[in-house]
Formats: sequence, C-alpha cells, structure tokens
Amino acid sequence: MIKVGIIGYGYWGPNLVRNFSNVDDCKVKWVSDMRTERLAVATKQFPYISATTSYKDIFNDAEIDAVVIATPVFSHFTLAKEALLAGKHVLVEKPLTASVAEAEELKELAAKHGKLIMVDHTFLYTGAVDKIKSLLIALKLVTCNT
Repeated sequence: MIKVGIIGYGYWGPNLVRNFSNVDDCKVKWVSDMRTERLAVATKQFPYISATTSYKDIFNDAEIDAVVIATPVFSHFTLAKEALLAGKHVLVEKPLTASVAEAEELKELAAKHGKLIMVDHTFLYTGAVDKIKSLLIALKLVTCNT
C-alpha cells in the first residue's frame, strides 16, 4: 500500500485526492493546505484523511511514501526539495519549477536519495497535444520513441 500526502487543496487538489483515492494499493493519508476552509471541504468529502495546515506534518510522517504538490509554482522547488530530503517520492503539478536550474537540482537530489520526482502534465494525452506532436514528427522537428 502506497501512502500519499497531498499539499494544496485548491484547484487541482480535490481532483488529485479523488484520483489517488480511487487507485488500488494507494491510500491518501494527509491533505495539507494553509486555508482551514479548504481543509474543511477536504475532510467533509474524505473523512478518513488527516488534514493539516502544516505541510511538515506530511514530511514528518514515516508512513508517507510519496508527496503530491499542487501549490503555486513559486513554492514548488522548496516543497519538492524538502520532500526529497525527508525521503519521499514527489509528484509536482506543472510546471515543475520556476527555472531549469531548480529542476536540475531536484533531479540530482532525487537520484542521490534514490527517489522519483515526476511532473504532472494534465493535458499531455489530449487530442490537441497528440495532433501537435504528430505534426512536429511529420515535420521532423521532434522524434518519438513511444
């Protein structure tokens, strides 16, 4: 059973909690948001989930395997770095970070600690993106291994 903590219960947070809750062998244990009114919504919809205004509660929970970050981009790097240093796998809503240098640092940190860091691209598999990809492949501007 993979135990997950989700930081951010704003726009994408409810979708993430719902989707992770529907995955076999996955349990959303924590939701964190600085806004208590958002946590009230989360615990009403998912009463089995612990709620906190301090994301550090998630990092300090030894049972948590992975952290999902759905917060404003300015906080992605700091939260992801802290999660990796706490020994958690990390999924960050796009964009991963505000700069390439920050992304490279997280990649290196994840490798050093033997953890996965991933970025969620919500529309990656939509028809419009598939069409653009096929046009770019046809124009030989990109290659495709999938």
